[in-house]
Amino acid sequence: VRNLNDGNGLPFNTIAQIVKSNKEKLKELRPSDAEYIETIIAKVQAVEDADQTTDSLFLETFTSIDQATQCVYGVLKDTNYKRIIVVFRGSTDLSTRDWQTNFSAQMAEMRTPKLLVDKLKGKLKNRVLVHRGFYNYIFNNKKADGDQRFDMILDDIKPFVEDGYKIYVTGHSLGAALSSLLSFKLAGSDKSWIPKPISCISYASPFNGSGGFQKAFTQLEKMGLIRYLRITNDNDTVPTIPPFSLGLRRRLMKHVGINLRLKDNSFSLHHPNTNGLGNALRNSVVKPVWSVMKYHLLPLHDERMDKQQKVLQDMYLHDLYENEEIMGKGFSRDEL
Repeated sequence: VRNLNDGNGLPFNTIAQIVKSNKEKLKELRPSDAEYIETIIAKVQAVEDADQTTDSLFLETFTSIDQATQCVYGVLKDTNYKRIIVVFRGSTDLSTRDWQTNFSAQMAEMRTPKLLVDKLKGKLKNRVLVHRGFYNYIFNNKKADGDQRFDMILDDIKPFVEDGYKIYVTGHSLGAALSSLLSFKLAGSDKSWIPKPISCISYASPFNGSGGFQKAFTQLEKMGLIRYLRITNDNDTVPTIPPFSLGLRRRLMKHVGINLRLKDNSFSLHHPNTNGLGNALRNSVVKPVWSVMKYHLLPLHDERMDKQQKVLQDMYLHDLYENEEIMGKGFSRDEL
């Protein structure tokens, strides 16, 4: 839809009107989601309505026609903050390969991004080990009829970053895992047109890779090439799985980035550099599994973030990476 509206794409207010006009149909198709979608539409529309003279958020691409075999993503443009935002959808029903992807938890070799090769040692100079299902869904999907999703995304975002837009990536659950791998790949790329740092904000991400992947990811953070905020609910089980990979290459799985852990009336911030035994236990599978969906789905994330809005709205990713309590005394970040 990028050619609509004089090349700007489909304005958010138009999307909101389409959703409102089909409200009853939406309730029929997705009864559990309808109320939450209304809430999100109202929040974004309040931002848009603050300036009645112009639209600022536009949908550029939404790729879902081949969702039976490939992951679903969208690309949005924020003209206020000059951001191009890649959004991955989380798992849906069994008509897609989403759940097959989630359970394909063997290790896959992901080529080490070029900007990292001289910064790592041993086998990490050539490859890092990551969750095979997530990796294949973006980079090596044998079921894809045509280009891989990664190549399609590059084509989708390139025209905008050439106009000075920064890249943001996000997603929930499966979508969060995909956003992590895409951000890692983009941040370590030597393509001159990709602006750095890449910013990733994910929700309820499962584990993505091994300790080697975590080490490589942290190196990108030190180089100032990536900023990652991984948002989770304290009692969510999904971010604790899989604790180790399947298959012959057994590896402990590790998280990456700064973790914003939400509780009912508080939050905490952690990075793997400063994780102790307490945080390791919080990352374990000892969770209230009887309420897994309550803690995993987005409405509770949204509710808890609303409670902390006054504090969170004054926090910036750049400043979090400068905070020694979060990042640890040994962390030193290069400035681009």
